[in-house]
Amino acid sequence: MKTLIILIGLFFSLASNAKITATVEKFNGQVLYNGKQISNATIFEENGFIEVKEKSYLKLKVAVYNSTMALGPGAKLQIKFPPNPKHSPFTLFNGLLRWATKGPAKQKGLIKTKTAAMAVRGTEFLAVVSELLGETEIYCFNGKVIFANRANNKDRKEVSVNDWGGIGGRFGEDVGDIVPMTEKQIDHVKGLLE
Repeated sequence: MKTLIILIGLFFSLASNAKITATVEKFNGQVLYNGKQISNATIFEENGFIEVKEKSYLKLKVAVYNSTMALGPGAKLQIKFPPNPKHSPFTLFNGLLRWATKGPAKQKGLIKTKTAAMAVRGTEFLAVVSELLGETEIYCFNGKVIFANRANNKDRKEVSVNDWGGIGGRFGEDVGDIVPMTEKQIDHVKGLLE
């Protein structure tokens, strides 16, 4: 009996420390993972880059976050597994990423860029990263996102439903003001990436 309890404890310990992986929910066009075209069976479980080429699209499912990430044309997403398996392996270097949480999750989601970290709190949002301008923008459609400066963790703001903000480039070195969007702006931004 004692051995069984130890084995069960070990199993749950290993399961909770498993690295975060992603699977393909759907894609079209040319989507490369470490330089190779993906398929519907691709599992994103190794360090590397996902590149979504022109006129292409990828929607990933991250089970541990109970979330999906849609990547639009021109998006570059790095997957780099950190030593602590609870830390997010995802960094968006360019393009659009739409995050949608489907309900309660085993772990809170996090997506990083060169300038920002976005802690997900049961939400839906769009992140826009311009490699050229060195900036990250966030548009929140549902829930709340903690939007933090990666260079200064104390520089952070909460982005709520229908709010918009950014850092880097036109926004400056600190997290800029978080401002509400009009209905017309919300409809436009939601249409950028479904």
